[in-house]
Amino acid sequence: MKVVEEKRHAERRRHVAPISFSYFNKEPCFDAQTFNCSSGGMCFKSKFFLKPGTIVCIRSKNSNPNGFGNGVVEELRSMTLAEVKWCREIHDGDVSAYGVGVNYFPPVY
Repeated sequence: MKVVEEKRHAERRRHVAPISFSYFNKEPCFDAQTFNCSSGGMCFKSKFFLKPGTIVCIRSKNSNPNGFGNGVVEELRSMTLAEVKWCREIHDGDVSAYGVGVNYFPPVY
């Protein structure tokens, strides 16, 4: 049995939330749903295969305009750029879906 080495630098928390994503600087946006997130990235479910290395813009659909006190997990950014690290087909009933793992780009301050 093959053992998969853990490569994450931060602990992931289970969190289900609606998001949308688009290819960086492209339209249209696509709906998706998070599975989990951390300070360094997230995993989400998509109807589309995303090639590793692709840069995506991710937006949370449940963000409070002032960014405070909305009950959203801290690690789920309201809007971010991220790099697709992996994409795998998942079984979701009769619907074709993909689990997508992304790493956030660090903020520039």
